[in-house]
Amino acid sequence: MDWITPTVFFPLAWGFVLLIASQSKWGENNASRLALVGTLITLVFSIGLLAEYGLQPLNWKFGSFSEYVSYHWLPQLGINLSFGVDGISVPLVLLTTITMVVVVLSSSKVIEHRKALYYSLIMISEAGVLGVFTSLDLFVFYIFWELVLIPMFFLIGIWGGPRKVYSAYKFLIYTHVGSVAMLVGFFIAYFSTGGVSFNLMFIAQQLTSPSFPEYLKLAVFSALVLGFLVKMPVFPFHTWLPDAHVEAPSPVSVVLASLLLKMGGYGMIRLAFEMIPSVAQRYAYPIMVLGIVSAVYAALVAYRQDDVKRMVAFSSISHMGFVLVGVATLTSIGIVGSVFQMFSHGIIVGSLFLLSGFVGETAGTRQISRLGGLAKLIPRLGGLMTFTSLASVGLPGLSGFVAEFMILTATFSHGFAVGISLAAVLALSAGYYMWMLQRMVFSKPKQIETHGDLSGSELVGLAVFSAIIIILGVYPYLLTSYISPTAGLIVHTTGW
Repeated sequence: MDWITPTVFFPLAWGFVLLIASQSKWGENNASRLALVGTLITLVFSIGLLAEYGLQPLNWKFGSFSEYVSYHWLPQLGINLSFGVDGISVPLVLLTTITMVVVVLSSSKVIEHRKALYYSLIMISEAGVLGVFTSLDLFVFYIFWELVLIPMFFLIGIWGGPRKVYSAYKFLIYTHVGSVAMLVGFFIAYFSTGGVSFNLMFIAQQLTSPSFPEYLKLAVFSALVLGFLVKMPVFPFHTWLPDAHVEAPSPVSVVLASLLLKMGGYGMIRLAFEMIPSVAQRYAYPIMVLGIVSAVYAALVAYRQDDVKRMVAFSSISHMGFVLVGVATLTSIGIVGSVFQMFSHGIIVGSLFLLSGFVGETAGTRQISRLGGLAKLIPRLGGLMTFTSLASVGLPGLSGFVAEFMILTATFSHGFAVGISLAAVLALSAGYYMWMLQRMVFSKPKQIETHGDLSGSELVGLAVFSAIIIILGVYPYLLTSYISPTAGLIVHTTGW
């Protein structure tokens, strides 16, 4: 059965249904329920896709894509609606559909006006992310990539904080510049391979040919890497992210950190490194160093933040540096660790941004210096903040530890100094999270007025995230069993 098509296109169609419903009072009043139904149905489709993928052997005709569908669209230009999944993309599809259910559950108290429009944009952005993770046509990949930017621009610009317009435009300009760089790479690849097809596998086959000019390989690789570094983001292309996070409503911050950043990591693996392996091998070490520098820089800047949401934003940049390092090791365990990190970080940082938003709503401020004693004042929130912070720093038994341990193991194969440098980032990460917890959660209660603890709908979403963090920490094979065969195949076929 074809599970890919409904997984990608149902949320897009449902988003337009909500857009139409926004014109009526009934649609406005029931928007959150309609959105929840839509995200749950999409989750069911993705679970069906996961189950179907798990039953299929690796399809050597299409690389590692066991599930593959294609529809004619613009065949005269070599553009088709081609979609497929493998062990790299399936976990990210599941991450997207789970996260969007939690985002909808967590939005009911935050969004008070133009609800139907808000949920419509959420559903359309979900379709865009899912399209990116499944597209096997470079032109279609770009369309879905850009499709995500439009709703995110409005989600920040309409429902954001005091500097929402500035942050929305900064987000749009930065990320669109990265998108244009990526598109330039696509067109160079397309025209230099005869202008026959945008099919990813066809172009990859041409680019790996020994007769293909090296300077064109380098041009394509450079353009793609630039586009993905902006999206991840990696220092020095990161400055759009903290502002966007601080101004965006907390559920929208979850979409940004849990999903949009992962688009950059996925593109780095699928398109830059896997499609042009010889150039990737040549420049892997400088890219690895850039990942370490980005992780260290963001960790140090996180210490200086007084806004807990801004601190978590820099923490995200640091963790995405780990993803880049894992990919640049060019090893199976490094790739497995990077994909596991993207999934795990998506869940953990989603929880942290929701909790940061709840702190601001409940205590009236997100400034760490003005908060204190949340463990006593708001015990459920304080307890979950402690749990997710420990998961973020890599406490053994939780999912963050598994991902970081695999990436750290892979880096030591490239030298003791590289491994120690990355290990130092873990120490820095533990430091700023413990500093935050000591001041905000476990210090003496300060004279702040709180407005209740977490509600039922808020707890449901956080409970789902927390359960995944524990389950994957205790039994990571649930996820690595999907990722490992594909990662091994990538390393084998690229000759790394």
